[in-house]
Amino acid sequence: MRKESRDLKARYERYFLREYKYRYWLLAVNNHFFDRYYFFIEKQRTGSKLVHSRELLAIKRDPALYREVLRDLRTFTQLRLIERDTHQLVHPTKDITHDIYHGHS
Repeated sequence: MRKESRDLKARYERYFLREYKYRYWLLAVNNHFFDRYYFFIEKQRTGSKLVHSRELLAIKRDPALYREVLRDLRTFTQLRLIERDTHQLVHPTKDITHDIYHGHS
């Protein structure tokens, strides 16, 4: 197992708390802006819209290294993995067009 995979596993075990009434999943982001791959663990309490996210690992953008780390990740977890790419950014909410409290008009 590579050093990157060992670091990922150590941080995964630190942040995967298995809390009651929480849903966990993994997120892998191919970030073209910083030329890196990022791995996150995200959790959400049942009935809440708030998502907590922790960065597990950032590696240089090398597809072979990414596949190897991903393969190692699959050996110690069965959490769902969502893969994202910064070319297709996710826009989670509507744009604020009118907000009388913060001066948007």
